[in-house]
Amino acid sequence: MARKKLDRIVEDVRKYPSYSIDEVAMYIGVPKRTLRSWFSGYKYKNQGQVRTAPPMIQPADSKHLLLSFFNLVEAQVLAATRDRRIGVGKVRRAMEYLREKTGVPRPLLQCVFSTHGNSLFVESIDGVKLKNPLNVSRYGQFVFGKMMQKYLQRIERDAHGLPTILYPMKAGRPTRAKVITIRPLVSAGKPSLRGSGIMAEVIWMRKREGEKIASLARDFRLKPSEIKAAITYFAA
Repeated sequence: MARKKLDRIVEDVRKYPSYSIDEVAMYIGVPKRTLRSWFSGYKYKNQGQVRTAPPMIQPADSKHLLLSFFNLVEAQVLAATRDRRIGVGKVRRAMEYLREKTGVPRPLLQCVFSTHGNSLFVESIDGVKLKNPLNVSRYGQFVFGKMMQKYLQRIERDAHGLPTILYPMKAGRPTRAKVITIRPLVSAGKPSLRGSGIMAEVIWMRKREGEKIASLARDFRLKPSEIKAAITYFAA
């Protein structure tokens, strides 16, 4: 009798709880305390009463506060708002508007943004380009500004509009060439050199031990500029 074939359910590795708060803080240059508030919420006083603000982003593993690649991308987008000193309350209102207007549960992940002047627009949702860009600045009553572009252009997406590659950028730092990448299936999802998959942290650690850039370039068969990019990223 032929054995019945069983269908396998393959989970998307981008959803796996793979990163700690400490790792994500290092990758995108945001303080750990700020990241914790984004993923766990925080308490505050209002008119003498202690209130609780809900998380801005739902972590992949809330019990152990572990984050997925998708969470990492969402945090990178939020880092742009922090870089522009936009209040958390304003960002929350904008996200609520997007959920109400577009019906997507995770706007930071599923929407592709653009800017014009001091207005923020959504160009596509779940990989589908909108006929007319949706202005989310008016209802949300806040402005991201052009600074947002340098973050959003560092996210590559699949046909469904979901992130596949992140070129991490630390908040408040100058724009760098797209040399360092984070891909869930390469180097265990750690920052690596584009094209080679070599973990950037390995290069950084060997440089800290006193090795020269020329020597590292020969060992890893990389350009000196790529070695410098890995060092600069971790030294920032």
